[in-house]
Amino acid sequence: MRYIICLIIGLFFIKPTLSKELLYSDEYIIDFLSENITKKKEEIINEIKYDSFTNVIISLLTNDEYTKLNKIIDINFINRFVYGIDIYEEKINNNTYFSKTKIAYDKSKIIDFFLSNKIDFIPYEPEKYLIIIFDQRNFSEKILSSENKFYKFLSNNKLKYEYFSIPNLDINDRFIVQKEDFFYKKISNYDKLFNKYKNVNILLVHSIFKNNEFNIYSYIYEDNYFYSLDSFFYEKIDYEKFFDDLQTKTLDYWKYKNIINSSKLNQLGCKVKTLNLVELKTIKKIINNNKMIKKIKAIEISYNSSIYDLLYYGNLNILIKSLNKDKIHLEITDNLCEMKII
Repeated sequence: MRYIICLIIGLFFIKPTLSKELLYSDEYIIDFLSENITKKKEEIINEIKYDSFTNVIISLLTNDEYTKLNKIIDINFINRFVYGIDIYEEKINNNTYFSKTKIAYDKSKIIDFFLSNKIDFIPYEPEKYLIIIFDQRNFSEKILSSENKFYKFLSNNKLKYEYFSIPNLDINDRFIVQKEDFFYKKISNYDKLFNKYKNVNILLVHSIFKNNEFNIYSYIYEDNYFYSLDSFFYEKIDYEKFFDDLQTKTLDYWKYKNIINSSKLNQLGCKVKTLNLVELKTIKKIINNNKMIKKIKAIEISYNSSIYDLLYYGNLNILIKSLNKDKIHLEITDNLCEMKII
């Protein structure tokens, strides 16, 4: 008896209804030989469910929250959130079976489970970090250079390290960010860097080779300051292990900055500015579909400027970012809240 499960990143073919927000698995290839194809197929699909659901949950939770939830995950629990299974290119020849499959999960049900069980979660896909690397060695200092071995490894493994954005590594980059910025812990040309890459998430890596050892320091750049993320020490660099650890640390940092506290409810009165009733209905629909918002209550309704009370989970800044991703601009000015369609 033999069976093979392969994972391929690809597009998803299950068509959701307009009201559903789905989380999609990657594509799995199933290939096996068995005297009981139906039973073996079911077993393998259950394995795929477990693997793909684990990936989905990890993307929505911090490591601490996932560790607690993982204790109760079994196939019956997973099936509560499965929206659909797409099996295609299926071929059966005697005892040989082959197919490709993908699984869709109902994000709304997953978030409702988190909220009802007071599990803190991430409301949206993690953002990429622009990674700036300074490789400092004896008689060799490579910053934002294509000759930098760290960048060479990343360039050859872009799919695996999808949350790292590599700069252009051109002459202009080396003018914008210089080695002195690492020494003084401040990017002097930050505005130029932002204008070029439009990314507020900046990860800095400073590798120093001395005494036959690599000392590698990583920082998150926020508010004109280098916040220490981690330190790594190697006699010989294993680039894959280094970037695996770095991506995990970076994602955890980002998650903790963007996590929704499901036990914390806040209230906000907000003026909704619209051009017509169609826009007002659109905004209300987006708000009702946003899982951060527990309840919306109309206080005053008029043609182009209505007032609503919002009861929402977690932090206001995260709510603003979440609505912005849905093309709604929320702004607080002089303690007054205003919302409008972008």
